[in-house]
Amino acid sequence: TTDEVVAKLTATPSVTEGGEITYTITLTNKDGLPINNHSALTFTLSDGKTVITVPANGTVGTATVTAPDNVYVGTNDPVIKSIATVEGADVGKFEQLTLDKTPVSTTVTDEPGTPGNPGGSNEGDLVKVTITADQTSVAENVKPTFTVHVNQPLAHDLVVTLSNNAQVTIKAGETSAPYTHAAQGDDVYN
Repeated sequence: TTDEVVAKLTATPSVTEGGEITYTITLTNKDGLPINNHSALTFTLSDGKTVITVPANGTVGTATVTAPDNVYVGTNDPVIKSIATVEGADVGKFEQLTLDKTPVSTTVTDEPGTPGNPGGSNEGDLVKVTITADQTSVAENVKPTFTVHVNQPLAHDLVVTLSNNAQVTIKAGETSAPYTHAAQGDDVYN
């Protein structure tokens, strides 16, 4: 009979945004035969980027990747991967090396954050808006200009309402927008 070795992929079942997902490939034989006489095996996952190496004469290899992160509540798709290929000098040495291509899925949950605690150690999906003056001073009859910034590009337009009720829109994918304030007007005071 042919002795089969199965390469099976497992993954961290759930992580927080930006957390680490550990992928593990384990080589097994249903009869418990030793799997200890091969060179390193390099497995590539279905994303074409994640590579896991099972070392020479070993049965387990791991790789760690960072889970996606975004600034939105509840918009995280699960991360799904499977074994795509294997390479190595001894791949053909096995009587039968079977790649279990069953996809594994990792749920990505929102960062909890600490509402009302800006600057804390866990700001969660913090979107920070700032405004800067484009010049240090202007004459009374000149319109001052400002730039409104967001700390990261967003997938949607962001409308910022200023203290004078003027609105500035930072377009999706951008991190700033200009704002021009009305001139103060000329007067007799210093």
